[in-house]
Order: sequence, then structure tokens, then C-alpha cells
Amino acid sequence: MKKRSTSETLTLKQMSDALIIDNKELTYQNEEKEKRAAELIIANKELTYQNEEKEKRAAELLYANKELEAFSYSVSHDLRAPLRHINGYVDLLLSHYYDSLPDKARHYLDNIADSSRQMGTLIDNLLQFSRIGRQEKRLVDFDMNTVVDEVLVKIKQDNQERNIQWHIATLPQVYGDQALLSLVWTNLLSNAVKFTRTREKAIIEIKVLDENDAFIFSIHDNGVGFDMQYAHKLFGVFQRLHPTDEFEGIGIGLANVHHIILRHGGRTWAEAEPDRGATFYFSLPKNTEDKSWRK
Repeated sequence: MKKRSTSETLTLKQMSDALIIDNKELTYQNEEKEKRAAELIIANKELTYQNEEKEKRAAELLYANKELEAFSYSVSHDLRAPLRHINGYVDLLLSHYYDSLPDKARHYLDNIADSSRQMGTLIDNLLQFSRIGRQEKRLVDFDMNTVVDEVLVKIKQDNQERNIQWHIATLPQVYGDQALLSLVWTNLLSNAVKFTRTREKAIIEIKVLDENDAFIFSIHDNGVGFDMQYAHKLFGVFQRLHPTDEFEGIGIGLANVHHIILRHGGRTWAEAEPDRGATFYFSLPKNTEDKSWRK
């Protein structure tokens, strides 16, 4: 039998060593893959848990919101009866005994009557806010121009003495609850009129941007504006950025706007500078195949 040469023996040993090294490397890689697979399984379980927790939290928030709406409606409704009694007795005092009362007593009664009227307005607005959340949407295709024109009729009638220039773009056909979106325009345009009251000539512009899956509407005015550091308060219930002795209101109109647009699957935001006007925006999804937001 022919003996292997020294060089052949070395070559075989080198190949054997290389195979051992390759095998160890392969074993190491397999161990790393198994370790990574185990980590991925744990990460996937954690992600699943987090998603379940988010869904649970979302369900809890939805339930809490419904409970809050029901509570607001109940409290507001129940407050009306005692308020009617207060108003009734104040009216009786004012009508039958006003002339015989001292000046200070008249002043007190006038303040009670004013506060009672403000409380009545507050209750009505709170009821409206709670109804928006409870009200079922009636979604249809309609012309947004028609809604804005209808809203402007009353606003112009109530502000005939004002010098207001309206610049209104041609608005698109949209899909949504016409009555609720009419309330959005009423609140936003009334605000624009209110906060331009100090201007000799008010300028209010309505524009629309056509995006792929949504329309973005904007209402710009040249009014008193506001500081953007308080912008996060704008759409909260009973939040105000201006004193009531300068501009009337109780701070629920924009909350209604936000609530309505949110129910339509859109969003609301604003930009402004003090004494340099403000622009309010809201987006409205188009009538596409994805209708999950309508539920």
C-alpha cells in the first residue's frame, strides 16, 4: 500500500481542521439564530400584549367618554328645572318690586338675572355638546358651498352694521353629516366674525386644499389672533383664550367643532399670531372605499 506523502497528510489535516472550524461556526450561527428566534418570539408576545392593552385602553376610553356624555346630558337636563325657578322668581321680583327696591338691591337682582342667563346658555351648550356624541351620523354626499351659503345668510343678517369682506373659494362635494358640518361652519365663521370686531374692515377667507384622501378646509381672519403657546387649549371644553369682558362666549363652540370633525375621521388645528389674525383648519376624509371611520 502506497504511503501518503507528508504534503498530502498536511493537506488532509488542514481540510479536517477547516471542517471542524466551519462546523463550529455553523453551530454558533445556528445557536445565534435560535437565540434570535427566541428573542423574536418574546418580542412578538410583548407586542401582542401591548396591542391588546392598547385595544383594552381604547375600549375603556370609549366607554368612559360615553359615560361622560351621558353624565353631562343628565346633569345639564336636571339643572334646567331649578334654573327655571330662579329665573321665574327673579322675573317676579323685577317686574313687581323693582321700583320699590333700593339701588343696591336692584344691582344685586340685575347681577342674579345676568348670571342666570349665562348659566342657561352654559347648560344649553353643554347639552348640545353631549348630544353630538350621542347623535347617530347621517352620512350623505352634498355640496359644501350650499352649507356655507346657508350659514352665512344668518351671520350677515346679524352683522349688517359691520364692514366684512368675504373671500370664499369654490368648495367641493363632500361626504358627511350635513347638519353636524353646518354646525362646524357656524361656530368657525361666527368666531371669525367675533374676533375681527375690533377691525374697521374685517377680512375673512375660506379656502380648501384637495389632498389624496381628504379635503382640508381653512378659515382665515385678520382679527386679534392668539398666542400659539396656548393653542393646545383651543378645542377643549370651556377653554377660552380671551377675557369674557372683551369677547363673549363660554368656550364650547370649538370643542363641538373638534368633536364633530373627529367623528368624521378628520382633525382640527389652528395657526395664529397675537393681533395678526388666525387660521382654523379642519380635514374631512373623502368618500373612499375605506369606510371604517364611519362606524
